[in-house]
Amino acid sequence: MAHYGILRETRMGDAIDDIRGSHLYGLNDEKLGKIDDVIFDHSTGTIRYVVVDTGGWLTTKKFIVPADGLCASSKHSDDYEVSLNKRQIENFPPFQESDLDSETKWT
Repeated sequence: MAHYGILRETRMGDAIDDIRGSHLYGLNDEKLGKIDDVIFDHSTGTIRYVVVDTGGWLTTKKFIVPADGLCASSKHSDDYEVSLNKRQIENFPPFQESDLDSETKWT
């Protein structure tokens, strides 16, 4: 997937909000994890997905969520929420950074 990339250790300037490190909450205010990275489209710079680290409640540890499903948390300052619960996430395929390099794995 040459047209998608992740930020990894890239530092953002002061003028840009960096959502990495923010917590992600789901339905019923369940804490789902922490936003570890973002997957963006190289051609537009648009964030397409966020990579979430579950912090251990899920054995696969990382999953991705479409960025258009996120919104600012109404209960937690500087954090985000999504209309998902832990049970739904348990059915997601685990995210591995190497998947971005393979069209077959990505789809």
